[in-house]
Amino acid sequence: MCGIFCYISAAENSLSDGEEIFQTCCPLLSSRGPDESGRLVYDSRVLLYGSVLWHQGAKLCKQPLETDRTVLLFNGDIFQPRDDEEESDTQWLLRRIETCSEEDDLRQLFREMRGPFSVIFFRKEERRVYFARDSMGRNSLLVGRSKRADGGLFITSVSGNIPSNDVCELPPAGLYFVDLGAPFMTGLHPWVETDGTHTLFGSIVTASKPKRDRAPSTEKAHQVGHCHQVQAYFNFRELTHGKELPVEEAYEHLLKSPEVDRVCETLLATLRESVKERVVRTTKYCKNCLKTMMPPQCTHPKVGVLFSGGIDCTVLALLADEYVPADCPIDLLNVAFEKVTRDRNKQSQPVDWNVPDRLTGHSSLRELQQLRPNRVWNFVGINVSRAELNARQKTISNLVYPLQTVLDESLGAALWFASRGAGQVHGIPYTSPCRVLLLGSGADELFGGYTRHRTAFERSFRERQKLGDTETEAIDWAYGALEAELQLDWERLPSRNLARDDRVIGDNGVTPRTPYLQEDFVASVQSLRVNQKCYYPLGVGIGDKLILRLCAYKLGLSEVCVLKKRALQFGSRIADRRQNAADLSMFLENPSNL
Repeated sequence: MCGIFCYISAAENSLSDGEEIFQTCCPLLSSRGPDESGRLVYDSRVLLYGSVLWHQGAKLCKQPLETDRTVLLFNGDIFQPRDDEEESDTQWLLRRIETCSEEDDLRQLFREMRGPFSVIFFRKEERRVYFARDSMGRNSLLVGRSKRADGGLFITSVSGNIPSNDVCELPPAGLYFVDLGAPFMTGLHPWVETDGTHTLFGSIVTASKPKRDRAPSTEKAHQVGHCHQVQAYFNFRELTHGKELPVEEAYEHLLKSPEVDRVCETLLATLRESVKERVVRTTKYCKNCLKTMMPPQCTHPKVGVLFSGGIDCTVLALLADEYVPADCPIDLLNVAFEKVTRDRNKQSQPVDWNVPDRLTGHSSLRELQQLRPNRVWNFVGINVSRAELNARQKTISNLVYPLQTVLDESLGAALWFASRGAGQVHGIPYTSPCRVLLLGSGADELFGGYTRHRTAFERSFRERQKLGDTETEAIDWAYGALEAELQLDWERLPSRNLARDDRVIGDNGVTPRTPYLQEDFVASVQSLRVNQKCYYPLGVGIGDKLILRLCAYKLGLSEVCVLKKRALQFGSRIADRRQNAADLSMFLENPSNL
């Protein structure tokens, strides 16, 4: 994890505006990389800065990383096998970049790279600056244009609300470049050829902001996982004979199918590998011990889980137990917010912190303790008062920017306080020293876990029945509608969730890692038909994300696998269901309101 920044001036010896923008961004960039930082000015037109949160390699690699041919800024994790596991992934990447003689070689290098990333690098001979996000958009990269007549372009992990500048999230569409030669030329080498990709970058750097969901489809942008396609020959309706079964009976019955059991084993094996590489590839010190690198064997928590107690995060916690050293606790970070009340009689009463996610969190903790009694599970109850939330609102608004809705505000706040990790364990004040936070991001989009997915299915089913379709015909049509809804959510995931979460969590010197979004796992799930992922007629908390629930059941999570989906903003009680999530936040739209 790093904070990376680049300003490219439109003319020689014209970096004054870039210095001002950099000074605005610098505090936020520094928080992302507390271990080391550096800056470099090249050719009187390019300002580069990098701050480092060290994870991979035996030694910390300072950024910018420079040779006589290249200057590199890298924010991310590379999970490709390497000949020298002691080498930093940033150094590995620089060597690979310098073996690329053609731009198409560069495009292929980043298109096939395993792991989340955003990158900026300058090729000195060509006098070109290149930058990109991985095709799933897991890491943040923002782009903006200075408003000054002689101003230039800036690219940054996080910006804050910079006055008089338009900033947007860079669509994860390919490898972009800016040529410093005359004229000031920009371009894009897309991961996948789609309509509009060649003109996309020009629209991004104009005065008008692109729409939030503007990014082209990233479907099939990653080719590395295609060998993990799952050939499965079943659908849940046939296996249940169209009947609603009791929970335990349903799971036992479905897992008797050799095909269902094989698919679950395949998914679990791939997810295990994803969790393993995200748990193992980090430094052997927690936040506190890293400052002195003492003692030689740090046994404090280094890996935490954003823990609501739901199926997505509990599966990750149970799999993480397999790879975290036995003498290191795992922190389960559970956040609750003080409820807003307009009843003056209740304002003086003690705050009830037993929000829905706190209750399910404790329930799932008990199941983890039963299954893994030798593991120390630190259940970190993070209680956030409205006064503390208001005190941190400006920081959160700057991190969430350029997104500005009530939903962004709510989720941004929940993730910021969770990743800060300041709460209680067994009633004793505790601050998590973890440097990695596992998130369940992507599971709902892959497996059909949101209420709107069920709604799309049921609405289409009713409409087709009214038109005279048989039940079988109506269900087949409804699955088509569900598939379209899932694809839409998948395409919107980078612009709606991932970059924002990366900016917010990174501010606490913590790296978010998302095992469900590993390339091989995504390829495996997306190779299944939609009627093999979920079956809504089995009821809420069973039919949604059914194949994932069956995986959890196989792991022994018999209670967790029947929990209903609950959005973080409601489960933590930060948001009011009466609010419209798409409305502009009065704080995020105009931080001066604070």
